[in-house]
Amino acid sequence: MKALVNSDNPLGGVDLFAVIGAQRTGTNLLREILNTNEQIAMLGEVFTPHPAPAHWDNFCRSLPVDKAFPASVNGTGSLLDQYFAFVRYRIRNHWEGNIKISSHAFGIDIKYNQLRDIAPAHWNSSHPFILSYLRSRGATLIHITRNVVHSAISTLIAAERNVWHNYDGIMIDRSYRIDVEECMVRARRTLNERNAFIESARGGKLVSCSYENLIEDVDRAGFNDEIPEGPGPLKDIANTLGSHFNFRYDRRLQKAINVPYSKLLSNFDDLIARLKYSEFSALVSTLS
Repeated sequence: MKALVNSDNPLGGVDLFAVIGAQRTGTNLLREILNTNEQIAMLGEVFTPHPAPAHWDNFCRSLPVDKAFPASVNGTGSLLDQYFAFVRYRIRNHWEGNIKISSHAFGIDIKYNQLRDIAPAHWNSSHPFILSYLRSRGATLIHITRNVVHSAISTLIAAERNVWHNYDGIMIDRSYRIDVEECMVRARRTLNERNAFIESARGGKLVSCSYENLIEDVDRAGFNDEIPEGPGPLKDIANTLGSHFNFRYDRRLQKAINVPYSKLLSNFDDLIARLKYSEFSALVSTLS
């Protein structure tokens, strides 16, 4: 297997970053906050099909077939270079209000289960190609994590309610019964994916951001929009990307689960009993 050749940043001196994590770990909240800083621009899940031109599938469809699916390692790397240059163009020229014209840090959101979606033919490394590519281009990886049981519950409830992002201040006014074993399966899967990512990202430029610490950053704002500077993931991200600390929380995006788990789940006691005798027993106290 031919190794990916290190290359200059395809964005021409602009800082490239990727936020990587599981579903329901706060990637949308982080994106909303980062985008309040005029020096930073972050797009959503660009490897998920979507009508937006800057999403990967739409970019590839705009290319001749022989250019959209290169077989070689360096060909795939060059295609990603073209894609991120296109992302820069879209951000600089098509962002609402043209407010990102001078941004110097551009990022995207990649979920664990998307890390192997892009690879050249015969890529048989245990490490996802996209991570090798990002490392070769000097990109920063922002690894966002969350209590895996909370994340699993949030995923199950979001699917039941069909409410994935709460922009309307919707309050939960009933209880839900979840499949406890499915919750355990999802928590284990997320933990395994997290550990695999950490191993693959070893040695790269990595910033850790836990959802819980991000909420602490947000809470410093109190009733104001501006988030005061302080220790936490936002400061770490700003420092790594060479940006000043200028973040706001406009409260458009609110917590999807806004009641205690004991009130949310009609079979809360069953879940607690199952967790107590599992590898997640230490997380039982976080559900009270």
